[in-house]
Amino acid sequence: MEDRQVIESGESKRLAMKDVITLVIFNVAILIVMVVVKMLITVLATPAFNYLAYVGVMALFCAPLFVVMSNRVAKTGVYFVTALLAGLMMAAFGSAWFLAVMIAVGALCEVAMMGKETYRSPVRNGIGYALYWALYALGSAIPLFFFKDQYLASLQGSYTQEGIDILLSFYGSPSMLALITLITVVLAVVGFAGGYALYTRHIKKAKLA
Repeated sequence: MEDRQVIESGESKRLAMKDVITLVIFNVAILIVMVVVKMLITVLATPAFNYLAYVGVMALFCAPLFVVMSNRVAKTGVYFVTALLAGLMMAAFGSAWFLAVMIAVGALCEVAMMGKETYRSPVRNGIGYALYWALYALGSAIPLFFFKDQYLASLQGSYTQEGIDILLSFYGSPSMLALITLITVVLAVVGFAGGYALYTRHIKKAKLA
């Protein structure tokens, strides 16, 4: 009876092909925003701001796109697909280990989003969004805790010794990682709140999503 009701209502909890296409299109836009933000911060900001806030700034500017995407699809798999595509991009840029990190991030976020209509709940979705970016930020430090020597050796060709020392001062310090996580969560929440306000006032009202 339940399956029949789902079919009759035209709704399903599984991702359909149109949902996958929607996720890919929006995530391409999200990845472009991420790359542009990272490039601008690298060029214009200090190394300290770069390490402390670049993930949070990405979360801030990607939020409007994610809000529309997640409310339009609103099915299990939104965070996993988003994380998978981000991981694939990082792997293409030479950080293959980050793909495994993002697969784990996506899985954890999907567990956090278990329940009914969680993607349409601004509170639950906002928590999921903040969790996603917090884990993304922490993921950058994973090599230093699991394969530090190999990771640092791989950086020798692209980093100066000063650059490596700066990286270690941020990603190798628990207190700095806590600060990075805090900044990331705050900016993610601010971005999601702003994105959701834009979504409800304009996009949802115009029935564009």
